[in-house]
Amino acid sequence: MTPPIESVDDLANQNKILYGVVEGGSTAAFFEDSIVPLYKKMWNFMVSTSQKQIESEKQTISNSTSNRIFVSSYADGIEKVRTSKGKYAFLLEETTNNYESGRRPCDTMKVGQNLNTLGYGIATKIGNPLRVSLNLAILYLQEKGELKKLENKWWYDRGQCDTGTSDGGTSSSLNLSKVAGIFYILLAGMVLSMCTALIEFLFRKNKENREKEKNRMRNSRQKPKKAIMASCQKATKMKRRSKSEEVSSPRSTLF
Repeated sequence: MTPPIESVDDLANQNKILYGVVEGGSTAAFFEDSIVPLYKKMWNFMVSTSQKQIESEKQTISNSTSNRIFVSSYADGIEKVRTSKGKYAFLLEETTNNYESGRRPCDTMKVGQNLNTLGYGIATKIGNPLRVSLNLAILYLQEKGELKKLENKWWYDRGQCDTGTSDGGTSSSLNLSKVAGIFYILLAGMVLSMCTALIEFLFRKNKENREKEKNRMRNSRQKPKKAIMASCQKATKMKRRSKSEEVSSPRSTLF
C-alpha cells in the first residue's frame, strides 16, 4: 500500500510514486543547483530514473516519451498526473499550481508547503527609463494590496473548483458564501426555539388560568355550603336550648 504524500519529505523518502519537472525549466534548475541535501537527493533520483527510462525505450525500440518523468511543458506534466492514477507527482511553480488546481475537471490538487519563495519581474533593457517607472508602479500596487486582489480575483474567486487551500498551501479563509448555510441553520434554530418557548409560555399560562378558575368556582360553591351549615348548626342549638328550657320549667314549679 502506497503511503500518503503530505510533504516533499514523504515524496523523497519513497519510490512508489515517481515525480518530475519540466525539462530545462526554472524548477529543474532549482533542484539541479540546490545545495539542500533533500533537494539534491530528489534531483539525483529524477536524473537516474530518466536515464533508466531512456535506456529502456532504446531496448524496446520505442519512440514514446509518455512514461518519462521529465516533460516538455506544464500541460504535459498536468496531463501525466491525471493519467498516472496516482503514480506520478508533478513539481511546478506555485502560481501555475494554484491556478491549474482550480480548473476543471478538478482532479488535481496541491500537496504540502512551498519549497522556496521567488518573485516575478518585468525585464527591460539596461538603462531603459521604463525600469524605474515600472518598479514604482509595482511597489505602489503591492503596498495598496491591488496585486493580491487581482490574484484572488483570477485564481480563487473565479476558480472552477473548491480546492480548500489558499496560496501557501494552508487552509483558505472562510467567507460568507461558505458559512451562509450554518447561519441559516442557526437562525432557523433560534426561531424554532423562540416559537417553542412562546407556545410553552401560553400553555402554562392557560393552565394556570384554568387552575385559578377551578379554585374560584370551588371557593364560590363552598361559601353557601358553609353558610347553610352555619345556619343549620344555629337552628340546632336553638332547638336544643328551647328543649332544655321546656324541661327545666316544670321542675321549677314543683318547688
